[in-house]
Amino acid sequence: MMYSQLHKSSLYSLLRQTGIQQAEGRVRSKSLLEEMSLIGFIPYTEYSIELWNFGLNVDLNNHLYVAPNLIKFSKDTPAYPYFRAIEAAEGKKYKMDNRLIIDSIIDKIPEYVLKYKDIARPFTGEAFLKIRTKQWNPESLLEDSGNGEHFYVGKRDEWELSCGLADIISVSNNFLCLCSYINKVTGTPSYAVLTSDDAIRVLPEDEHE
Repeated sequence: MMYSQLHKSSLYSLLRQTGIQQAEGRVRSKSLLEEMSLIGFIPYTEYSIELWNFGLNVDLNNHLYVAPNLIKFSKDTPAYPYFRAIEAAEGKKYKMDNRLIIDSIIDKIPEYVLKYKDIARPFTGEAFLKIRTKQWNPESLLEDSGNGEHFYVGKRDEWELSCGLADIISVSNNFLCLCSYINKVTGTPSYAVLTSDDAIRVLPEDEHE
């Protein structure tokens, strides 16, 4: 019963219920007692086993490097943007350019194309258009405006992440939650990343009463 109630209060469950969430307020993990401030959402796509090496390399136990709108999961990984708003992407049109991060489309790319193309992260709409080949025509995945522009239409269970770095938008089928807290031992700010179903919203004190 308690687990069921916690699950209903997870960020992923609340997003499915309301269609929109903001990176604000307090959260905690099902496995941790520490309350933390929710400060951002990180796009995260669950690929098939064959494509897993193209996913965001996340070690949730590693030391995080956090700057305004950017995060690194180790010294050796590239900086990746995080966002402060997330909402349902279903039915929305997104222009395929370098302002769109669209990791959720990677698992639609044939494996033989991935073997011979360099898939850089973060993966953008513009990068997707550049890896097309004569043998592979992905036009069925996109809408053609007729004037050379292509658009991706958000699918069910895909999410739009916004309010981050410049005017960049991300479309993904899952997300991670970036949280901050004060380390009780050192007294310094620290950061943690929780999965979307493990981040539980904590009600403000006045809502408990």
